[in-house]
Amino acid sequence: MPRAFDVTATTSSVQLDAAGHGEVSFTISNKLGMGVAVRATVAPEGNTRAEWMKFPDGMERTLPPDGTAVIPVRFSAPAGTPPGSYGFALMVASISNPDEHYARGPAVAFTVREAAGPVKKPFPWWLVALAAGVLLIVGVVVAILAGRGGGEAPGLGAACAQEAPRCGPKLSCGEGNVCVGEQGFLGCERSEQCATLRCEKGTCEEQLTLGDTCEGNDDCRLPLTCHQGFCLIPIGEKCTHPSQCVSGNCSGQQCRPEVSACPIRCPLGLLCIDGRCQRPRIQVDPRLLRELTPQRVTPAP
Repeated sequence: MPRAFDVTATTSSVQLDAAGHGEVSFTISNKLGMGVAVRATVAPEGNTRAEWMKFPDGMERTLPPDGTAVIPVRFSAPAGTPPGSYGFALMVASISNPDEHYARGPAVAFTVREAAGPVKKPFPWWLVALAAGVLLIVGVVVAILAGRGGGEAPGLGAACAQEAPRCGPKLSCGEGNVCVGEQGFLGCERSEQCATLRCEKGTCEEQLTLGDTCEGNDDCRLPLTCHQGFCLIPIGEKCTHPSQCVSGNCSGQQCRPEVSACPIRCPLGLLCIDGRCQRPRIQVDPRLLRELTPQRVTPAP
């Protein structure tokens, strides 16, 4: 079978910035000798997650005969990702004939490094005595307040107390011994301030599960992704029914690239099923729901 496409990357490895973000561009060359519409997807390698990758300019292109197109991919490793090597490749397939006209691009690697500790700044020696005096005063005040009891419990983002109550109302002690909001807590600004890992309009909300309607990836619990307005399973993850996958293809209990693409992009709220845009009936497997239920661990005092 003649080669359908050539896929090249601007680099084989990307250095993440201080925020853990990176970007690489892929060039797709049409070798079919005729015009074709293509769709790109990512193929994660190892422990890489598909939801880390985004297509800022879209994942579909129309190529003239012998034409080329560039598809940029942005990716980021979320906070808490274990240090190590990660990577992915770009899959390109004809929208009208993905089974015969497809190609896999070269692997692109990136490294997640361990977060650097704070840099200690030197200070004049005479400040040592001053710092010791301040610490002594603070210690006395803390001892007095602890002896009185009944003081206010730590608030959002504060270090957890050693004894109950470890955090204030509607708060619990989260990772790193920091107080985070429980479901229903009012006053969050970022998802990491919530035990549920979802801050919606200043309120800590429970993350959505398989089949729930969503507005963005932050609404869905990992490893789900928000696709066409539904929390679905990305390619490469475990599944039990095709309706659970973003591609509509569950084979060997794993979501795989779609095998029957729709001729047009489906409107929001519809999924491409058997080559037609349809309102989905997502099969929710109780066993998968149990696996997707977040297990929260309360740090020991």
